[in-house]
Amino acid sequence: MSTPQPDLDRDPVASDTGPGREVPVIDVGPLAAAFEGAAVSDVAEKIAAACREWGFFQVVNHGLDDRPRGNLLEGVRAQMEAFFGLPRADKEAILRTRENPWGYYDNELTKNQRDRKEVFDFTREDSDEIYRAANRWPPLAGFRSTMLSWLDACEQLSLRLLAALCVGLDLAPDALAPSFTPWHTGFVRLNHYPVEDPMAGSTTTHLPVADRGVHHHTDAGALTVLLQDDVGGLQVHRDGSWYDVAPVPGALVINTGDMMQVWSNDIYRAAMHRVLAMERKDRFSIPFFFNPAAGTVVEPLPSTVGEARPAHYRPIDWSEFRGRRTDGDYADYGPEVQISQYRI
Repeated sequence: MSTPQPDLDRDPVASDTGPGREVPVIDVGPLAAAFEGAAVSDVAEKIAAACREWGFFQVVNHGLDDRPRGNLLEGVRAQMEAFFGLPRADKEAILRTRENPWGYYDNELTKNQRDRKEVFDFTREDSDEIYRAANRWPPLAGFRSTMLSWLDACEQLSLRLLAALCVGLDLAPDALAPSFTPWHTGFVRLNHYPVEDPMAGSTTTHLPVADRGVHHHTDAGALTVLLQDDVGGLQVHRDGSWYDVAPVPGALVINTGDMMQVWSNDIYRAAMHRVLAMERKDRFSIPFFFNPAAGTVVEPLPSTVGEARPAHYRPIDWSEFRGRRTDGDYADYGPEVQISQYRI
């Protein structure tokens, strides 16, 4: 008989702040140069420490707002709000399916509970090696090009962060790079958390209750790059309490995912996090999920395993894991897959 899992949503929200009680904010400017030198080593250690202690950190001086075509961050935000402002029929014209996860959706589950949100997902063009499905784009001028520019910028930042995470494990900066070639399977999601339930009045079959923006979960892949607005509502779980990840102007939120926890053999945390339901103002956010290449087998790296620290996980076929997680998000096809199921 399986042991009932504790309801983390009953844990308190931390009331005190201060050193060691807030998600770290890290200047990652030095990572834009060649990956060597004392400044880079210092940034890499700060990132590694944040991933060991929190599984979350925020980055400034990241370069994503310094693009030749102008302010990419503001362009992405404007296009996102324009998309979610479309009539329901226009959004539902590019509704995702179980076979094709790219497009619009407003009936998503997390851990078999419905979230109060609507989303739009897309991936690299012509390189979806798991679903072999094409992106679906709305007829908004500039939307496709802006979003693909954002994906490209997030990919480049993710590769720099991945190198720092490798250095934090005493590995070469490019130790994990082959697991993301020739094409990673990452994707961008546009999130809209409305005050009103987006399924209110819908005739589509759905669970009646949506009491969180997103219920508590860990991300499946390697790491996530998140652009959030100034509304707030994102929280990370640590030591029995929930901590607000307060918006920092110009910053991006980074968190490590399940595959990074497995590669590091639990040295880095895939932190549990959630988004509260909005009560007074709509919230928008844009995560980029940096995921391994299709066919990658993820297991603890040899450098993280030894006599005193045996491997904590059996090998995970990333494509299978990703497919099962997506199925659990789309509909109630049984319990959502978790890395705990692969723990030795």
